[in-house]
Amino acid sequence: MKLHEKLRYLVDERGRGAQARLAEITGDARPTISKWLSGKQEPPKHKLKPIADFFGVTVDYLLDDTQDKPLLRYAPLIGLASCGVPTESFNLVNEYVPIPPGIDPEGVYAVTAFGDSMHPTISDGETVLCSAKKPPSNGTIVHYTYNGESGIKKIIYNQDGSITLMPLNMDCPGCTPIHIPKENVGDLIARRCITAYKML
Repeated sequence: MKLHEKLRYLVDERGRGAQARLAEITGDARPTISKWLSGKQEPPKHKLKPIADFFGVTVDYLLDDTQDKPLLRYAPLIGLASCGVPTESFNLVNEYVPIPPGIDPEGVYAVTAFGDSMHPTISDGETVLCSAKKPPSNGTIVHYTYNGESGIKKIIYNQDGSITLMPLNMDCPGCTPIHIPKENVGDLIARRCITAYKML
């Protein structure tokens, strides 16, 4: 498959709104995207990475004419996330991990969990996929960043407007709730954890 055929396939697979969303992500007009999909014009090389990330494929897949439909989707692995005492946050993509079938790849990234505060839902060493696509609901498990620290906890929205980040396992050392006052809630970044699995 040629590049434009792959782009057409990926857009069709994503369904309604995919072409418009691709235009937003790349910063190009819809007619330009249409030219990419028809093969009348190729995307600039520097746009291939955001295109690949949007569809959850690799740039190599897009450029290799011998590959047809992607066998796997991938998410960037941005580092470790503490399931215990919060650690310094960082966002360094050093590799990509496969996304299990049935998960929309848009806005998905991965972290490696360490610690026992989220046991048995998330275990030490598991790969955790997180989604930035929509805000987490009350009681969901999130990967959070707050005051330069990062970790994985259950998010609780309190009636007074504050937020509590709760461990599931209170028996591990340092596994205590984190209370975020209402006035500081805007400093919290929380992304839904959508699945956890052991890498083979």
